[in-house]
Amino acid sequence: MPEQIGLGFAEILALLAFHGGESGPAAAALLGVDRYENLPDMVSAGVSSLVARSYAHVDPHGELSIEGEVAGIAIALGAAERRMLLTLESPAWTDRIVLLEAPDVAVLLRPRAYGTWWALPQPADLPGAEATLNLVRGHLTENPRGRVLVERHVEGQGVALSVRRSDDGGWLLGQTVPGSEELAEFPADDAALLVTLRAVRGDQVR
Repeated sequence: MPEQIGLGFAEILALLAFHGGESGPAAAALLGVDRYENLPDMVSAGVSSLVARSYAHVDPHGELSIEGEVAGIAIALGAAERRMLLTLESPAWTDRIVLLEAPDVAVLLRPRAYGTWWALPQPADLPGAEATLNLVRGHLTENPRGRVLVERHVEGQGVALSVRRSDDGGWLLGQTVPGSEELAEFPADDAALLVTLRAVRGDQVR
């Protein structure tokens, strides 16, 4: 089972610059590091940190290379075809999780402190909707009076699926819309929640 890797925002910028993929700017905005991405000194600091931690290597010709799980994180940052945002709510606190999915690579990111993130590569054999269901179930098992908002990160959308636990142990689903305080909820079982998560994610029906 892969272990989570703590990354500073400068290291994330370095990985984004290393890959240079089309989804990089959107991923940077979602992770809150976009304001720094045009600062060469910040990217250089990230590269130095990755090298010092043996996550990256510089050959005698000055070429940078990364491998293993960190290379997978760079792919997810730069080539993500799907960016999911999960907002975890409890009566006392709010947290968020970002799931980046590129072909054959998926990474879960959770904020630490001061703009840093935990990155956890996801098992290749676990579909994204099932992984999301596990996250929702885990949070609401520990926080039965809490809520999870599940949103596909698409510019200008802002619509999220609201998931809460019902008193009978099932689920209450609703849709949050920017500018509206009304939330009509309907009951669902595990199967219905999974179907709804697939729809929110935009999974292809097979």
